[in-house]
Amino acid sequence: MLRHLLISSLIISLSWCAHSQDIHFSQFFNAPLQVNPAFTGLFSGDVRFGGNYRNQWQSVPVPYTTFSAYFDQKFYLPILNNSMLGGGLIFNYDRAGDANLSWTQLGINLSYIQQLADEHFLSGGFQLKGGQRALDPNLLNFGDQYNGDVFDPSQASQESLTKSSIAYFDLGAGAVWYFQDEDSRTHAQTGFSFMHVNQPNVSFFEEEKIHLNMLISLHQNAGVQLTDQFDLVSNILWQFQGAYMETVWVLSGKGYFDTGADTPLVLQAGVGYRLGDALFPYLGVQYLNWKAGFSYDINNSPFNVATAKKGGPEFSLSYIISKVKPPDTFKSCPIF
Repeated sequence: MLRHLLISSLIISLSWCAHSQDIHFSQFFNAPLQVNPAFTGLFSGDVRFGGNYRNQWQSVPVPYTTFSAYFDQKFYLPILNNSMLGGGLIFNYDRAGDANLSWTQLGINLSYIQQLADEHFLSGGFQLKGGQRALDPNLLNFGDQYNGDVFDPSQASQESLTKSSIAYFDLGAGAVWYFQDEDSRTHAQTGFSFMHVNQPNVSFFEEEKIHLNMLISLHQNAGVQLTDQFDLVSNILWQFQGAYMETVWVLSGKGYFDTGADTPLVLQAGVGYRLGDALFPYLGVQYLNWKAGFSYDINNSPFNVATAKKGGPEFSLSYIISKVKPPDTFKSCPIF
């Protein structure tokens, strides 16, 4: 069944176009709270710290820089029986363009995770986020700085912005269904999320409102244990925001190597494709409580005239703390 799921995922993903408007990562599967607040607390362990860094289009004069950091943990309460709560924080910073247009966001995530059966879990999550959009108008040039003979950047411009920053708050929600085979590493999960539900105003002009379109995400991850030492993994993300849509598909293999310790060394290698935009190789390593990933976008969109196919690198890092649990508290299963 899950082998068919991997094949069908590839076919579906090839039917969409790729564009984006919001903060995004090629390694979306290593940025769980960025994709869906329902991932809060949904991992093997008790406390998780993670971060993602992306430097896009380094060959253009002003590259795009994106950074995200998150923290989440489980809360076990006796009255919840076969369920638990998750809570976390997420911080995002994105900067691009000649005027250093930036987005700064700080969010609080809450989730409720219910064990439906021995191998099935359902999680629902909510996100409240505060943000600021800002730019530096002093770094911009305008047409009226042309004096009739030459362009004079020292000449004052009559163009002006009412304000150079705006604060807003943001609402998001989502759900995830998760399956973990008890007798192997085979697993599958699928979910959806709605971000910017309140469509906040992010305009720099008092007289004109610009609303941030709702971001709808559909995602599907699946892994099949083929041998004792090897898994095949598929990760797919579909995102829709206004007139834009993005599809990213990553296929990889995971090898498990015995190091003599309780935890094996896990190496992962694969390739991903953002439809209509970029192809990227992916390398990952997981040992003890650490997990790291690296990818590099090879741009193939019409913008490669400026980028020379140099989309840019992306890094991810996470660390998980596991505590000793009281017996019969909650059965925790890994996501990947």
